[in-house]
Amino acid sequence: MSERDTKIGPTAHYTAYVWHRLRMPYAEYFATPTGRRLFWAFRLAGEWLATLSATHPSMEQYLEMRHRALEKVLHDGDPDCVVELGAGLSRRGLTWAADHGVRYVEVDLPEMVQAKRRIVSNKVPPAVRARAEALLSHVSMDVLSDGLVDELARVLVGAERPVVLSEGLLGYFPMEEREQIVRRVCEALARAGGGVFACDLRAAEGGAAVAAGARALRGAVWVATRGRGLRSDFESHDHVRAFFRDAGFSSAETVDISEVSPLLSRVRSPARVWLCTVATTAPGRA
Repeated sequence: MSERDTKIGPTAHYTAYVWHRLRMPYAEYFATPTGRRLFWAFRLAGEWLATLSATHPSMEQYLEMRHRALEKVLHDGDPDCVVELGAGLSRRGLTWAADHGVRYVEVDLPEMVQAKRRIVSNKVPPAVRARAEALLSHVSMDVLSDGLVDELARVLVGAERPVVLSEGLLGYFPMEEREQIVRRVCEALARAGGGVFACDLRAAEGGAAVAAGARALRGAVWVATRGRGLRSDFESHDHVRAFFRDAGFSSAETVDISEVSPLLSRVRSPARVWLCTVATTAPGRA
């Protein structure tokens, strides 16, 4: 893939390289030279100081916590259809389509979708593509589009255990736009008869150590995104629960990091992956 003819944001390059460093399945196909340069430039510029602390997360640890928690949601939920909003250069779609036989739909902006299709076509081995091609698809759409509800509802038709997820997406939007996105996801899942939405959000809860980690994280993301940065945190976990309740979800709880990785559970991070449900309403569905 030529990086010069695509409009891929720095965070997509950076996170894809982290998945490659962590040896996630198929991550090597989505790692780019730009991602490698960003990672090491950031590490040498001072991010290495975070690695000296047993509690403050490095960017790599923060991203690993988030990614593995979302993987746990999928493993525990046994979905028959997954829709990932703002999929970027994630290796997850290819993995779940090729290795788990799950219908997987990646939603992103047109330039990103084009780049992702080229990577899958040009870099992924034919045997892996053959296993995934009937199950993995890409949809070009802005998550703020008015058509998001209808598109999600269309994709989820027939799914009995649907999961919609987003990773590293909502935190970049102001609160009003976050509300808009989650309400539309909730409505689409309700139309499908119920399902699960999983995403990561940050809450200013946990004391001084977490507050220090939050400041370091925001500064790190500001550097990695060339000034775009993260928006404000929620006040508390109760604030997050109210946010999802007001959007129409039946429940919202954090994924237990200790069940993902005992080592990562010791890291003080303001971010958590939230598992939100829309109650099943379709007759005969479990």
